[in-house]
Amino acid sequence: MIRYWKQWLAVGVGCGVAFFAPIHFESNAQFYIHLMDAAHLPAFFALTLFAHAFWPWETTQCKRRLFAAGGVAAVSGVIEIIQPLTGRTMGLTDFVNGMMGILIALLFLATQRTLFRVLLIPLAAGCVVAAFFPAWKESAGMRWRAANFPLLADFEIDDELRLWIGTGLGNVRNDGAAVDRVREHASHGEWSLRVVTTTSSPWPGVRLLNGGQDWRGKKALAFDVWNDGPAFTLSVRIDDDFPHQQYHDRYNDSFEVIPGANHIVIPVEDIATKPKNRRLNLAGIERTILYVNEPKSAHTFFIDHMRLE
Repeated sequence: MIRYWKQWLAVGVGCGVAFFAPIHFESNAQFYIHLMDAAHLPAFFALTLFAHAFWPWETTQCKRRLFAAGGVAAVSGVIEIIQPLTGRTMGLTDFVNGMMGILIALLFLATQRTLFRVLLIPLAAGCVVAAFFPAWKESAGMRWRAANFPLLADFEIDDELRLWIGTGLGNVRNDGAAVDRVREHASHGEWSLRVVTTTSSPWPGVRLLNGGQDWRGKKALAFDVWNDGPAFTLSVRIDDDFPHQQYHDRYNDSFEVIPGANHIVIPVEDIATKPKNRRLNLAGIERTILYVNEPKSAHTFFIDHMRLE
């Protein structure tokens, strides 16, 4: 009979949920994706220690260490292969972080002297910092957002770009539109956001990740748009934390953007009362989307000084 089968069953069920349950992030998706990538390091470090401590067959200590590390490494590879079948994504970063965790655990198990284990700490710390650095870097935009509210955007530092995504169907960056900070047509400070839409997407544009902001007590959402080309219709969509939103569950409206400078003001009360069968939750604003609906040609426009008044 296999030893420790209860422990292995419990860990197996936990790993099944952790690695295969579909996860969809409503806001700050890039941050949480990087955080989950980094979490593979401590997770596989712990799994390797577990496999060594509860190895189900009798063997020597040396072989137990190698079997534990090799077995967990194999499981890591299988997980990445299977994940796309369960709604998750295969990621090389996940695998690399997992391998770092396994290697650190193997070195820890192979090093019996206290001095050598102490010397292992800087290596482990460096690997942890490297794994979690992308999430920390991504969080810079979230920190800017919290510190500058009710200013939503003025594009004076690069950190803000982490809150803006070329729009598509998801909450991660894609090619729905190209966005970059430029020193052109700024209405506040020295920088603006240039948005270049194409006809490759039915709704090209850009989305701001508001991250559950509280807009209660504010009178209006205001922002400036400079249009470098002919007039076009700019659509605005605002989502709260209502689950599984349909068109009638959120704020949707359109504004004619003329060549040159445009100043758009949307009363917050209009935003709140736009949904058909409910009041939009102003205490949980998740995203603001500016896009062109099924364009026949490309457009270039500049956004600046988005704020609540």
